[in-house]
Amino acid sequence: MFTTFDRYLLKRYFHVFIIGFMATYGLYMVFDGFTNIDEFQMAVKSDSSTSLLAVMIQHYLYQSSIFFDMISPILTVLSGVVVFSLMVRHGELNPVLSAGIPTYRLAIPLAFATITVNCFVVANQELLIPKIADKVQANRGDASNSLQFVEPVYDFSTRIMINGLELSLTEQKMSNAEFVLSKPTVHDFVTLKAKTAFYFAKTPDSPGGWLLKNASPKYDDLEIAEFAKEMILPGEDPNDVFVVSDVGCDQLCNRNSSSLISTPELIARINNPSFSDLSIRKQTMDLHSRLTSPLMNLIAVMVSIPFVLRKESRSQILNIAICSCVMGGLFAISQCFFYLGSSRMITPDQAAWFPVITSGTLAAWFSNRVWT
Repeated sequence: MFTTFDRYLLKRYFHVFIIGFMATYGLYMVFDGFTNIDEFQMAVKSDSSTSLLAVMIQHYLYQSSIFFDMISPILTVLSGVVVFSLMVRHGELNPVLSAGIPTYRLAIPLAFATITVNCFVVANQELLIPKIADKVQANRGDASNSLQFVEPVYDFSTRIMINGLELSLTEQKMSNAEFVLSKPTVHDFVTLKAKTAFYFAKTPDSPGGWLLKNASPKYDDLEIAEFAKEMILPGEDPNDVFVVSDVGCDQLCNRNSSSLISTPELIARINNPSFSDLSIRKQTMDLHSRLTSPLMNLIAVMVSIPFVLRKESRSQILNIAICSCVMGGLFAISQCFFYLGSSRMITPDQAAWFPVITSGTLAAWFSNRVWT
């Protein structure tokens, strides 16, 4: 399928990509590690340097998944630019063109490499990150301690305000929980409190919701509206109360963020009536961004070719500078559409897909500038 020269380009591409990832992530680890060394030392019970190093390695091993998801689009384009620049620098392009091979034939192995990287990015986002989400958000040096501050959320489906002090994502537990319920009288509410509340996911046999341990007031003493009695249920223990809700722990600390959940979970959030229109709109944009991200990475590599291998070029450094400016312009266009989508000036799907259309058009428009 691939010629010897294609395999040579693939090898160089992945070499640049891997070295670039190791260099950037290594720089991040050094900076972050020295900045937060006190937190790591507090988590280590002994004074051993080996224990401290093991704790830091564990923390940054989990963080590498998030860093890979963040930096891969940039390294994808950068690797393609470096590969073509080295071809020109080493005089490898002239023999290929002299043999009658078109320039864009060289883009086939790079397109294949970009698609391969995109597959790893998708697998990382869909399979790995959701499984280690609690570890990623844990405190430095203590992967089991994933305490987060609670962001109050109003459940629109049950009309219950959920609040608390801290969340433990690992244990699916909330401390100092407060649930504000509707009373039978108009414009009146009752607050259901508990020192500890545990979240149980929905199953085929039972609804999802929060189990409030030693709730105050007790279930028998509650004065709530009739419609709320379907969502407020007694627990197995007389002191416990079960509140039916689809708002889980992750929505109480990252309700507008979807970077740590899989696409099926994101779609479930969008279709969940418990969330506000603003939150659903933000997550809809995130869903479309996930769909367009692989296409944008591939198009960005195609856009870079006419500028790195520019016809009648005088300086390769100038070519790279122009290419960087063009990539910056494409990024600005994407952010502009994202802002328009956030401001409700355009729909979320338009905000995500218009940059793809614009970038694809520019890639076709500048194709005649390539060195042939």
